[in-house]
Amino acid sequence: MSEKSLKDLIDERFDSDSQQLPVFNRVALDLQTLKESETATMKEVTDLIMKDQALTSRILQVANSSFYGGLRQVDTLSGAVLRLGVNKVASLAMMAAQLMAYQSKLATTAKRLVALWERAYVCATGSRWIAEKTGRRDQAESAFLCGLLHDIGELFLLKVLDRLSEDADVTVTVTDALIDEVLDVMHNDIGYRLMLKWELPKLYAVSARDHHLDSFNETDHLMAITRLLDLLCLKLGVGQDANPDIVLAATAEAQALGLKEIQLAELEVMIEDLVAEANAMLS
Repeated sequence: MSEKSLKDLIDERFDSDSQQLPVFNRVALDLQTLKESETATMKEVTDLIMKDQALTSRILQVANSSFYGGLRQVDTLSGAVLRLGVNKVASLAMMAAQLMAYQSKLATTAKRLVALWERAYVCATGSRWIAEKTGRRDQAESAFLCGLLHDIGELFLLKVLDRLSEDADVTVTVTDALIDEVLDVMHNDIGYRLMLKWELPKLYAVSARDHHLDSFNETDHLMAITRLLDLLCLKLGVGQDANPDIVLAATAEAQALGLKEIQLAELEVMIEDLVAEANAMLS
């Protein structure tokens, strides 16, 4: 029986299992690199995606969802790239890959993963909406990925706790209270370290590490967007208990972005539909 502390056990899994745990998808990560080359062709993109059949299937499913769907159904990856463009398909691949990672048959974490996916999807889609509404269209896809990945540390920790709860050599009893404490204390640092380890652009790693800090650089609009969506999810109780006392218009994040009250109200209305979409994708 292991007598190591839970933190030591998690760090051990970080060192040994972070390449194997289904938190990131290698193809989706390589696609992020490929799109940065500026010379990526549609064939290179589709050839890369088709290395992963499950991911290919998920991308087509998401491309035809109510949010991304166009006037006609997309039947092929090349059709999806043609319709959406390389950048958006790369983001779509990341979202489809993440979607698969949020599924679990284990009761200890299944409900939490659904809640976490709701929050990730709402933050990602809402972040892109804000970037576009505030004249930052060139940052829309980055905002989307910041929103999607900013709580990746929680996903990793839930996967690790799942495995530890099934390990006969581990004496730790994984209770709900313990899970809450681990997520609260460790998810920012683990998310930061994970994204550096996976060589994702540093802006995503910093977003994961700093989105709960008391203050932030108000000229960093991507950080402001991520933090604002995180607050909005807390206010509305998306994937967590609600705190309706939060006044978004009074936050430094909303003011840094120049968001008007009517835009914030519009965003709140949209969230209900986004939660329904997130749940539909999991079914």
